[in-house]
Amino acid sequence: MSTFQIIMLLVSAFFAYKMYEFIQNIDPNTEPESIQEAELISSEPTADEMIEEADAVYSEGDLDKAQLLLENITRVHPDLAEGHNKLGFVLAKQGDLEKAEEHYNRSLQLEPNDDMTHNALAGMLASMDRNAEAEAHYLKAIEIDEEYAPTWFNYANFKRRLGQTEEAKEMYKKALESDADFEQAREELEKLT
Repeated sequence: MSTFQIIMLLVSAFFAYKMYEFIQNIDPNTEPESIQEAELISSEPTADEMIEEADAVYSEGDLDKAQLLLENITRVHPDLAEGHNKLGFVLAKQGDLEKAEEHYNRSLQLEPNDDMTHNALAGMLASMDRNAEAEAHYLKAIEIDEEYAPTWFNYANFKRRLGQTEEAKEMYKKALESDADFEQAREELEKLT
């Protein structure tokens, strides 16, 4: 046997011994626990699944259950803007405007350029006669997405409620420019002309 062959034999024996040590130190319970943990994690609903469930419950008209589900979502996923936005919407529907405003504002902290949240918050503030704040949110929603017809429509209704008929007409026209099939906007505009 040559010197090279002896060195190769020693290196192979060394690696074989290290593999033997490694295998001897493996805890047989480690792998099954990891599999169980993976199964447990995968069985928990995702944020999207939780939102879908809350949406379904809301669609069925169960506001109390929708509120509970959305409160859970905001607890489990405190940085999920959509959860705060939807919880704000449900709370506003139930008349808890103070809490609704808190959740709308939290949603906007997380996603400041969410025109839908600005629009919803503007409508709620307008219903509370906080008109300057409402207008600021309508304008921000329009700045973010000037093609979203419902924002123009809501802003027009707001202007009409304030007695600003000419401005309301312009806003209804903007809504129809964004969506020519928006029948409510057309009807409201016809009432003013």
